[in-house]
Amino acid sequence: MAGPSPYLHEDKPASFLDRKLWVRIMSLAANKKGLAFFALGLLLTSEILPLLQPRLLRGLIDGPIKNRHFQDMPPYLLAFAALAVSGGLLEYLRAFASQRLGLDIINELRIRLFHKLQGFHMDFFNRTPVGRLMTRLGNDVDSLNSMFTEGLIELSGALLMIVYAVIFMFFLDWKLALASLAVLPFMILVTSIFRENVRRSNTKIRGLLAEQNSLMQESLSGVHIVRIFGRSADMEQKFDKVNSDTRDAWFENVRYYSYYFPFLNSLTEFSLVLLYFCGAYMFYGHHTSLGTLVAFSWYTGLFFRPLREISDKVTALQSALAAAERVFTLYDTEASLPEGNLTALPSPFHLRFDKVSFAYPTGPEVLREVSFDIREGESVAVVGATGSGKSTLISLCSKFYLPTRGQVLVGDKPIEAYSETALRGRMALIPQDVHLFAESIAFNVALSPDFDLSRVEEVCRHVRAHEFISSLPQGYLTPLRQRGENLSAGQRQLLALARALYQQPKLLLLDEATASVDTETEGLIQEALGKVLKEVTTIVVAHRLSTIKNADRILVMHKGQIREEGSHADLLAMNGIYAKLYQLQSFG
Repeated sequence: MAGPSPYLHEDKPASFLDRKLWVRIMSLAANKKGLAFFALGLLLTSEILPLLQPRLLRGLIDGPIKNRHFQDMPPYLLAFAALAVSGGLLEYLRAFASQRLGLDIINELRIRLFHKLQGFHMDFFNRTPVGRLMTRLGNDVDSLNSMFTEGLIELSGALLMIVYAVIFMFFLDWKLALASLAVLPFMILVTSIFRENVRRSNTKIRGLLAEQNSLMQESLSGVHIVRIFGRSADMEQKFDKVNSDTRDAWFENVRYYSYYFPFLNSLTEFSLVLLYFCGAYMFYGHHTSLGTLVAFSWYTGLFFRPLREISDKVTALQSALAAAERVFTLYDTEASLPEGNLTALPSPFHLRFDKVSFAYPTGPEVLREVSFDIREGESVAVVGATGSGKSTLISLCSKFYLPTRGQVLVGDKPIEAYSETALRGRMALIPQDVHLFAESIAFNVALSPDFDLSRVEEVCRHVRAHEFISSLPQGYLTPLRQRGENLSAGQRQLLALARALYQQPKLLLLDEATASVDTETEGLIQEALGKVLKEVTTIVVAHRLSTIKNADRILVMHKGQIREEGSHADLLAMNGIYAKLYQLQSFG
């Protein structure tokens, strides 16, 4: 059976003439209109200055040089120098303005994308490879940056130069202009074919790069699994396939360029031959001057130089448009859970499941008609066989998902009526696999660079973590390796417990928090939990039943339903599912 479709696709092409896409791209500069118009004004001005130089040269040749009045040359030379200096200054200002515009826009866009990702539900991340998201936030956003800082400005400059050159050429001599532009229809045809082929090639390359990044991220993050099961060769073969496809796609792309530019250069040279032939005929027939012919040769160069480059710029812009399409697809993805306006959790705290059912997308129901409540200060344990719905229940308490039927109520309000700030600020989760950042221990406890060191030490003492932290070289300021690899599993769990207490939660959720630690470390964690359970409302998912005997209530789940409920002693007296599980764990 096919799995659920991914949220993001890599093969969605973008049309160069997609008006809606262009409008949306331009709307990114809505808050930078002043800077955008300043850059545009500099562009319009800077592109016309080079076209004044051939006219000066024409006047110099047909005037002082032809008449041998060399004393009249200095004004022309000074005008040339002024145009060169002015052009350089305008180019500098234009580059500065466009770079500042692009960097400001991309900085704001990347922040908005990252902020939106923080609110997506967990199913999005389960179905979207991290490598693909990294490509969107990294390479694709950088392509948009290049569009604003280079692509659009350079393409607009090239188009303006072509338009200005054509106007000046026809104004100077329309016959010579027609001779020079006779090859233009062939250039347009060849450029159109080239651009379409390269557009398809770039779309293919982008998709392969995203696939390559995703494969590298998955294989490297799971390298210990790959190696322990002896699958390194298989992963290398899989990577080699994707890498070879990417190489072939790039080679195809380069092949298009190797055909296009030599052909375009040949047409340009042929155009110059036509110009010189017609120019010589008209010059000897006294229909044009030498200055006009030399100036026209300069204008022809100004026309064809950007024309040769424009296809490359359009292709780069096409690639950036494809990246923009993918970025906007991510931005438009509806994967956020509804957020309410309530900014504070009720006091006293009260959580209730009211006939809650839940199914993952395209999957069967994993919870069916689950109902229970927990009041402030209570500790409730959830036990059951693998696949009974325990971790899903924790995810619903955390609002990582919403029920497909029924309600999760906090106080007398649905959980979706509360803001993210209200929920995340007063709920804490300790998973089985603790994630630690490559920062100091104090940062990992407070999850903030602005930590209160005395408060960090207080909670670490409370959970019996202070002893091992104080033995480290820099104590609480000791930097951890990625994912806390320089700590044991038990030490990581103690830090996770300290992190939870630092937040002063109203509800503490523990999902198999002691499943991967040894018996001695489990004893330390249980001692720390014993203190916490008396102070904080707690829901504990546990596999080892010996760890939850002191819970106020125990919920026994089986096939997505609560089958038994009561204290440890009450459940043993029932001689049901819990009693059998306890006997199996106690006596084997």
